[in-house]
Amino acid sequence: MKLNFLKNKKILITGGTGSIGSSLVLKLFNSNCNVVRVMSNDENGLYELSKRLNSKGFNNFNFFDSMEKKKIRFFLGDIRDYKRCKEVTSGVDIVIHAAALKHVSICEYNPSEVFQTNVEGTNNMLRASINNKVSKFLFISTDKVVSPTNIMGLSKLKAEKISINANYFKNNKSTKISCIRFGNVLGSRGSVIPNFVSLLKNKKNIYVTDKKMTRFVMSLNEATNLILNSIKVMKGKEIFILKSMNCFKIYELANALVQHFNKINKKKNIVKFSKKLSSEKFDEELFSKKEIPFINISQNMFIIKRYKNKKINKKIINNLEKFRVSNFNFMSKIKIINYLKKIKII
Repeated sequence: MKLNFLKNKKILITGGTGSIGSSLVLKLFNSNCNVVRVMSNDENGLYELSKRLNSKGFNNFNFFDSMEKKKIRFFLGDIRDYKRCKEVTSGVDIVIHAAALKHVSICEYNPSEVFQTNVEGTNNMLRASINNKVSKFLFISTDKVVSPTNIMGLSKLKAEKISINANYFKNNKSTKISCIRFGNVLGSRGSVIPNFVSLLKNKKNIYVTDKKMTRFVMSLNEATNLILNSIKVMKGKEIFILKSMNCFKIYELANALVQHFNKINKKKNIVKFSKKLSSEKFDEELFSKKEIPFINISQNMFIIKRYKNKKINKKIINNLEKFRVSNFNFMSKIKIINYLKKIKII
């Protein structure tokens, strides 16, 4: 993907040591950006990311000179701290806000912490970006905001609404703010597949909660490309969604991995069932029925805008309904394994 639209831009990535953030850093490292700022409250994560950049020319043994030469900055800080948000957004052109608490079960047990990070932290970054006249701000959201059933989804929905409405803040005269909704990003930290793979490599059984559980999935590369495409075309107030997301039945995914690793390990591990969490949904949704009239389709993206699409008709509505819920076009076991091999997860 050509990144000429980022030439001479100063970019800040919050949550820069997470799977999506670090994938973006690696992609932007040798681009023609003016500077890439990486913000995280994970000190060791920042250090490990700097080591990953060694193969691209970053020198850990000459840290400060290397940051200057390679136009990258590692900022230790927390989005809960408005003062720090103001410092790291100073002089920045583009903010990609990926920092969040996202593990459903942990979030359910720590709701106040989740809202402080996902809602108040996002508000801090928005205020700081607007006050520092950042040009574009992209908030990373999730399909769990649609008809949310858990704390994580509720917090991200609130942050999504705050982000879109920040376009209308009284003192916002120059910052364009949009959102992007992801499905499950395969291979990201703490996601289900690395857990399944780790257990199976150690010849242990794996667990799913229900045969009916389905999810939208995308690769890290698809996620990062969607972010960059969204930044390129965004005008503010939009919500971007990848149109070509795959769907898995988690039970089929688990069985496909068991069969794959049983051939390698020459062992008969099986898929077992555990209790479904009350906060879990059987299916996820990319957008609500109420949002359908506002959707435009462009460059393999669904783009939800503030105003109704005048060209929408019954045929388009029926087609959008097909894509809306993660209960269609399931990948077969063979296709699942081939896909995971293609994106180098197994």
